[in-house]
Amino acid sequence: MKSFEKESVKILEIAKELSFPRMMGSKGEKDAQIYIFSKLKKLGCNPIVKNFNYYYNLVIIEKGIAFFAMIFFATQFFLILFNAFVIAMTFSFLLLILSIILIILLTNLNNFKFGKQHSSKNMIYTVNSEKHREFKVKMGLIIINANYDSIGRKIRGFKHSNQQKALLIIGGFSFIISFFTSFIGIRKLHANFIQVSKIFTMIGLSVSIFTSIIYFLNRIDNSSKGAVDNASGCAVLFNLIQRLDEGNIKLDWMDLQFLFSGAKEIGAWGINSFLKESSENFGQYKDVYLININRIGAKIAINEKSGIFSYKKKENSLVKLIEHLAYREKIHVQKIHPNFYINKIFLPLNQKSFEICSLTSPNKPYLHTAEDNTDKIDQNKMRDVSELIFNAIISLDQKIGDKIDLGE
Repeated sequence: MKSFEKESVKILEIAKELSFPRMMGSKGEKDAQIYIFSKLKKLGCNPIVKNFNYYYNLVIIEKGIAFFAMIFFATQFFLILFNAFVIAMTFSFLLLILSIILIILLTNLNNFKFGKQHSSKNMIYTVNSEKHREFKVKMGLIIINANYDSIGRKIRGFKHSNQQKALLIIGGFSFIISFFTSFIGIRKLHANFIQVSKIFTMIGLSVSIFTSIIYFLNRIDNSSKGAVDNASGCAVLFNLIQRLDEGNIKLDWMDLQFLFSGAKEIGAWGINSFLKESSENFGQYKDVYLININRIGAKIAINEKSGIFSYKKKENSLVKLIEHLAYREKIHVQKIHPNFYINKIFLPLNQKSFEICSLTSPNKPYLHTAEDNTDKIDQNKMRDVSELIFNAIISLDQKIGDKIDLGE
């Protein structure tokens, strides 16, 4: 068996060992923490364990949104049914304002401390460069993160995320058509035209009311084994540490921090806690990069943007480097545009002017369900991701050396 294939098998074995329900606050989460800490110790590492607090405010916000949507769509139904078009239009504008508030809430989740408080752990293994150890000089830092928690979603009567998305699309369509119906009703256009529009609006709003009730009754559970999301990322992280331990990476200028972060699935509390605590340390470096391994399944993808809004005017050199290395190594990498709900994780990083690259896999129906098993993982893709990050580390270290040689 070739060395590449042997390495791929080893990475998959780690993913299998971590593939069990690991919901925040559960025994499974604690078992994952023990597994990660013990494995790092076996590799001769001395990880730092950092406790942090988090809140289930995402769940509260989600249920609040569902409850409000239920009231809104029901009210709109009766307003349009009884031709109260002016009030219906006013309600639509109100929803737009509340939607903006919602975006602010979701993208600043970690700044709101309400709901029941829980605690979790981050585990950090740091490797300093040769120059850092010898001369106490901090030049560059690469943080490589993978979250270890998993989560399941029970949307009553709907098994896969695609079905849930279809309901959300219908809700959006209902809002648009109710706004349109209110507009033509206020303008008193042709009566038959208004009646046809009202019928479509009634149907859309009825489905949306039903959808809101379903989402209000949804719950988080511990069904997902989290093999792809994200035992796969943790396995890649371990593989990189092993390669480092074997002497395959010798760095002159670049420090490394391997981060196993917790409580990601309900607001990325772990990584954000780490960033806030370490912000003073980051300021001592000239260059700081973060590579996030979100999940690795049957395909590899890069998030093309890292927030709702772009906080950086310059081009993301880290993403370009990963793309170049993928082309050089003939590794196929897709580009995807994640929604703001996913991107909330990276907004604090943008504000700190970090260079960020998030490696992931496209969304699949089995994610966040009991079907997220290791048979959904391509072991060679995990090895490819490890190789991309490995080569990126070496390239970034050389980049700093070249700058110093040129006197920059």
